[in-house]
Amino acid sequence: MKNFIFVFILFATLITVNAAPYQFDKRATTFKPCPDGLPSPNVIMTPDPLVPGQSAKFNVSGTLMNDLFKGLADLRIRFSDSKRQRLIGDPYYQNFNESFPAGTPFSIVAPKVDVPSDLTNKYVIEVVIESELLTDIYGCSLADGEK
Repeated sequence: MKNFIFVFILFATLITVNAAPYQFDKRATTFKPCPDGLPSPNVIMTPDPLVPGQSAKFNVSGTLMNDLFKGLADLRIRFSDSKRQRLIGDPYYQNFNESFPAGTPFSIVAPKVDVPSDLTNKYVIEVVIESELLTDIYGCSLADGEK
């Protein structure tokens, strides 16, 4: 009987210890450079992973090779299907409220980006620094997302 109790406690402990690492295994979204060879800004989003139908905060920063002019440069965030062929929802746009010379660090916060409620199971998040008026793209980062 003592052996049975000992084996039971040992087995229960082994199961608990084996399961513990998976409780804290959070998946962080990784942004990577776009395939066009442009600089890739750093992107941190909250919450991570995103919640469809809710809002998210995006912190975007980095150093670019072009001047970013106040009111002319903007941040664009959009969601598309996993093959980047169909947009999901409307893109988010936010103008820069200060200028940054080329080669100096920049930072911009998008405090309330609406996450589409109709996200597909796999989707792509595209974060672009651009001048929509001049049709210039200065930097781009992509991330694969999953519901």
